Amino acid sequence: MKAGQIIAPEQIEIVEAERPDLVLERNDPSALKDKVLVRTINAAVCGSDHLLFMGNGTYPAPVGMSLHESIGIIERSWTDGCKEGDLVLALPTSSNAMAEYFLGLGPSVVPLPDGVPQEELLMAQPLGTVIYCLKRLGHWFNAEVAIVGQGPMGLLFTTMMRNMGASLIIGIDQHNNRLEAARQMGATHTVNIADTDPVAAVAEITEGRMADLVIEVVGEEDAFNLCIQLARRRGHFINFGVPRKAQYTADMYELFRRNLQLTTSVGPDIHIDFKSAMQMIAEKRVDLAPMISHKLPFAHAQEAFELATKRKGECIKIVVDFEEKGVNR
Repeated sequence: MKAGQIIAPEQIEIVEAERPDLVLERNDPSALKDKVLVRTINAAVCGSDHLLFMGNGTYPAPVGMSLHESIGIIERSWTDGCKEGDLVLALPTSSNAMAEYFLGLGPSVVPLPDGVPQEELLMAQPLGTVIYCLKRLGHWFNAEVAIVGQGPMGLLFTTMMRNMGASLIIGIDQHNNRLEAARQMGATHTVNIADTDPVAAVAEITEGRMADLVIEVVGEEDAFNLCIQLARRRGHFINFGVPRKAQYTADMYELFRRNLQLTTSVGPDIHIDFKSAMQMIAEKRVDLAPMISHKLPFAHAQEAFELATKRKGECIKIVVDFEEKGVNR
């Protein structure tokens, strides 16, 4: 099979590799229990995939890493409830879906409904992680919310806040293309921090109250501390962005003085949240089309990662198509 391999920071090569089920059949057949072999159709680049591409890892990286938002067709199954030929959303065993075939975990497999564009159904995986986070927090009807970062995950929080009945949804970013998508997906206000003071803007929008709920979806220290400034006293702060470094110098005095409730969240309950996300997409309770900006063939995986990491003013969410031979944007 063909697979992508990050051989050095910011450098992907398409290589030949042995299919993963054949490797386990030869070396450890018992490890195939509860697995499925998936032929990849589409995968999407997630923010958590950026780190390995940008240099946070050991090289050459394992073949197929790093993609994990993926849909495909079950070719072989070693688990109950999954049959060959089914078109499914499936979570790879180790973020190694940058390949024509990958092994998925049986419990993570969700069949795809008919009549919905596959690119949107692919978004059920990241949407599931947002649902997992929000269902821990109770309702936010009539809340005033500020979301720092309007990349793919920030946009998913934006559209979910609209679904949950927030009265004000303030999308904050430095790229106009992402702010336009935020408006299409439910933001009542947008703030471009490239030319506007976000603290002053949120104070004006909320008439001095500041935000009941602030969500950080960037993964940087400055964004973390900005969120503290945007929250009202006794407000709630969700730290969701994947940290780009292990330690922050946080504005602990302000966090303490404002009596903020800080919540961190990563990952979904795969048995529940993927299905909930798929249902929301299929029933058109969320419109995720505005966040899908590019679709490139697998042969252009290098370009897909370069777009995602270096040209955010041009792209939002990038889908890698394993069946497309040409470039389709």
